[in-house]
Amino acid sequence: MANYRQIFRSTGLLGSVQLLYILIAILRNKVAAIFIGAAGMGLADLYARTIELLGSATNFGLGMSAVKQLAELCGEEEQQKEKSSARSLRPFSSVVYKQVCVIRTWVLLTAILGTLTCLALAPLLSRWATDSPNHTKAFYLLAPMVGLTTLTGGEMAILKATRRLRRLATATSAGAVATLFLTSSLYAWLGVKGIVPALVLSAAGLFVFHLQAATRDFPYHINPFRSSIVRKGLPLVRLGTAFILAGIMTSGAEMIIRSALMYNQAGTALIGLYAAGLALTVSYARMIFVAMDAEYFPRLTTVLGNRRETNLTINLQINSLIVLMSPFLLTFCLFLPLIVRLLYTEEFLDIIPMVICAAPFMYFKAIYTPIAYLPLAHGDSVRYMTMEFIYNVVFCIAVIVGFTYGGLWGAGIGLTLANLFDLLLISLSYSLHYGYRMNADTLRRSVLLLFPLLTGLYCAWHPSFPLRIAGGSCCLLLMVALSWSVFKRIKRR
Repeated sequence: MANYRQIFRSTGLLGSVQLLYILIAILRNKVAAIFIGAAGMGLADLYARTIELLGSATNFGLGMSAVKQLAELCGEEEQQKEKSSARSLRPFSSVVYKQVCVIRTWVLLTAILGTLTCLALAPLLSRWATDSPNHTKAFYLLAPMVGLTTLTGGEMAILKATRRLRRLATATSAGAVATLFLTSSLYAWLGVKGIVPALVLSAAGLFVFHLQAATRDFPYHINPFRSSIVRKGLPLVRLGTAFILAGIMTSGAEMIIRSALMYNQAGTALIGLYAAGLALTVSYARMIFVAMDAEYFPRLTTVLGNRRETNLTINLQINSLIVLMSPFLLTFCLFLPLIVRLLYTEEFLDIIPMVICAAPFMYFKAIYTPIAYLPLAHGDSVRYMTMEFIYNVVFCIAVIVGFTYGGLWGAGIGLTLANLFDLLLISLSYSLHYGYRMNADTLRRSVLLLFPLLTGLYCAWHPSFPLRIAGGSCCLLLMVALSWSVFKRIKRR
């Protein structure tokens, strides 16, 4: 089982990559604003989101399910190596190499499916996304981007499952820098006409970097014409489809909320503020979860056969997340006025109460997310779908009711209550079905950090400037001290 030192090292490595990605995205947006303007940026975002949606609908979630199956095989192989004194010249067994072949074969098939689907639906996509047939040619040219994105996801899954995290971080960082260079050059040279080639070449660059990283251990080999290889991939598709449907439910919940707000005559401006507040709440804290996903899910998958090890792994991950998340959230909220002015304009200052009220939303997510991986790790797609459906129903109700009675800050309260409900539901349900138990130290630590977080958030919202600065700073120092003492304790283990 991994220790805290390994978790913090992996989170720091992959979290720094996410931070680099965010900074490069900001630079890329600045370059785009100069050379293609707001209209061009809107068009590029529209193309990218449409292709992303199409890719998600046609890749069958193989990026997630492949990590589970391959990580299980690697875990079994590690256990066999520990029991056996024999040494192999190859880092992995033939079984692992065959499974990588299965994964790549199915990823290639879904990449082809996505590309052909984009070509077939290009006229419809143009009308649906832009309300005009004038962009049909652009969607024809963007079709390879669907396949390239799917192929990149397959190589990333292989790197995650085999714990090649440093290579993954290097490939992702190099791809981000290359994307910035390509985008800047094409926008400066071609202007708006450079949007499509920039998107396609960026996707190709990301694939090349990740393919190079993965083929160092696994030379590229596929066999789409062998029926046994295709049959072995069917379990991947079944689990991955559940993951995709859950994502569609989440997107549907967001659409329902926006439609309900329009029905309540909130107006597009207020809905825009809600969207900006939600993005601000989730986007930057999300880099901690993205870093966790690459390292934690394969590790959890390998210990499922031992309930004690599974519980220890989950509790260890919760401790690591809350120690990182709690000071980050309070610091972020204390500097919200400055952050909003830097990222948006002064008319967006109205989202500050919503973001402050929604900050516990991310803290509760830090507690339950490691637990929520259990059905995916077990391959229990039905239970995973059921829990996602229940959460999205509660999420819609909480946010709509909160917005109706409290406006933006009420929506923030609704977000927090929805995730508190999800925390309680997941903890209860998975303790019954999977035998998960949160140990006393983890529970005590979660409560201990929650109180100064809530007090600090109250200070951050208070209109009195001296109280906001003094109170918020004191709470932040207390949280940092508590987090540091926790880190020192767990570091000694």
